[in-house]
Amino acid sequence: MRDCGQCGHELEPFFDSTCEPPVAWLCQGCGSVTLEEDLRALSPSARSELATLRAFIAPVPGDGRAPREPQPALGRAQARARALLEGVRTIPVDIERIAAQYGYPVRERPLPPDERGTIARDGDHTVIVINRTRAGITDAERRWIIAEELGHAVLEHSTLVASGAPGTRLTIPEPRRRVEEREARRFAAEVLMPEEKIRGRFAELAPRIDQALGLRQRQAETDEVVTALARMFAVSPTAMRTRLQELDLIR
Repeated sequence: MRDCGQCGHELEPFFDSTCEPPVAWLCQGCGSVTLEEDLRALSPSARSELATLRAFIAPVPGDGRAPREPQPALGRAQARARALLEGVRTIPVDIERIAAQYGYPVRERPLPPDERGTIARDGDHTVIVINRTRAGITDAERRWIIAEELGHAVLEHSTLVASGAPGTRLTIPEPRRRVEEREARRFAAEVLMPEEKIRGRFAELAPRIDQALGLRQRQAETDEVVTALARMFAVSPTAMRTRLQELDLIR
């Protein structure tokens, strides 16, 4: 990975094609976009999406007050998630309660088979909808869906379409969909697996990995730590492994 030369935040690669190297690097901290030096011509769709990304990932403006202490460079999603968790001490985070407190109660309704959840109008209210006809949604997946959809709501993604019909789904216009989905996932990860708490709990379990003898035992211990933390934070092992890798705690 690369670090931003302006703010030091980790850069995220942007791909024009899934079979080629990245064509640009995006900073979620300061909003800068760095193009590769020997860059081939970008496709029109890539140019359009890059322009959208550059405008969309600008940092959250401050409220004019001096911070209590120096803060790390954070993307908009992480900053909003951390603000939302102010005062929350318990783990796992009660995401459904938080969503309701912020005015987005959770409902279960039929949705198309390929959708797990969405944001919808219910009369004069906006609700988070879980697809009740989709089989096999685990508690961990349900929590992730709620967190991701709450992210769409509090980050003000898309235009909420007023409708008198209960359950009318709200659509996200292109080309912002991919950008908004990425940002909502970042929000969900920070809400369900807060960095400070993840680092603290991982530090308690890390000696098991450090003391392992050989690659096979080390991998086994890593898997057990991932599973233990996933249970602790009520997320899937896959989500926890991804989070630990993002924080450079495991490879």
